[in-house]
Amino acid sequence: MAVVPIMSEPAPALFQEDIDVSYVQFDLSLASGETVDKAEIEVVSGGKSAIVKAVTIPATGVIVTAREVLSALNIPDSDFKAGDVFNLFVLTTKNGKVTRSIASVGVPVVCYFEPSMLVGKFYYISGSWGEEGEVTLEADPDDPYKIYIDGMAETQGLTSAGNKLELDFNPDNFRITGPRVVVSDDLSPWDLPYTAYAYTVVSGTYDSCEASYTITYAITVSAGSYGNFMFKFTKME
Repeated sequence: MAVVPIMSEPAPALFQEDIDVSYVQFDLSLASGETVDKAEIEVVSGGKSAIVKAVTIPATGVIVTAREVLSALNIPDSDFKAGDVFNLFVLTTKNGKVTRSIASVGVPVVCYFEPSMLVGKFYYISGSWGEEGEVTLEADPDDPYKIYIDGMAETQGLTSAGNKLELDFNPDNFRITGPRVVVSDDLSPWDLPYTAYAYTVVSGTYDSCEASYTITYAITVSAGSYGNFMFKFTKME
């Protein structure tokens, strides 16, 4: 019978272009009472696969470095580039039966990043919602990864409710979350009687190669929801 280990959310969950500082880290555990005879980390990328190393389960803080992955796959440093994805799996052996577990993670290689790239003047566009314009992104004084978007209502010909959209950036995986924020309480410029024109982050990611955010927002008003719409914010300076 296959034994399926449990992998925690990796943190960090990506490799940087600088090979020697790049690693992912996660915990591995088993269901109560389960054991395995052997466990190994396997990497799969570009049609090639290899065993990176053996691990013991349960384990806290398992680290897999980019250097280990390249060595296992026999990939030269020159072929390691942004946009690559390395898929890590946990192989378990129990009574001679080897199982490639659903405990896995895809590790993307990202371009150079520093927090200052998250802020500044950005141009946004949403083809599905039909809006675009220039906005300012600024960081919270106490948290460089809490970002505020200023000017969203004004670019759409509306009066601001005094609130700024909030983006919460996770540096471990470059994902974006954020709360519901009312950007305008007056839609009369659109000949609509509604109030509480609000945006809620459904999902989002940051691309350090393009210095851009891709965010799906749920857009609502006092009368209900319009649905989900994708916005792309690209740094202008």
